[in-house]
Amino acid sequence: MALSCFHLSIPVLDLESTESWYVNVLACEVGRRSADAVILNFFGHQLVAQRWTRALEAVEQPGIYPRHFGLVLSDHQEWLAIEKRVRTIDIGFAVEPKLRFPGEILEHRTFFLKDPAANWLEFKHYTYSEAILGCQDLQVVGDPRIVGSPAPQEKVL
Repeated sequence: MALSCFHLSIPVLDLESTESWYVNVLACEVGRRSADAVILNFFGHQLVAQRWTRALEAVEQPGIYPRHFGLVLSDHQEWLAIEKRVRTIDIGFAVEPKLRFPGEILEHRTFFLKDPAANWLEFKHYTYSEAILGCQDLQVVGDPRIVGSPAPQEKVL
């Protein structure tokens, strides 16, 4: 039986540099390709990079909000492997790896990258899996301070 996968289409200005970045930085495999789009295997999910040239629509957002996407990795070693790959390639992090909420149920490791089209990507691993989609009684979602020194509930890794 085939598993369901997530599909996401993202705008890009330069299809070739975007494809190269996802292949060389994140080791994504290329699927189908046309003159205006490329399908990438994004860790088992379908990511479609769509050429978009309308300048008004391509304005870079100043931080991770309102839009970003990424992966919640169930295996801490997978998260560490991606972090190591980014460090080895030396492309830099848009937001450095950090540990958020150490010792709490929401404890997780996270870092952000930006692709050539300025799309923000987050990679995270939760220590406690119930925090991924559970913990509805907690009122904590997101981080409005995307840069700067860590908050008391964070530790730079």
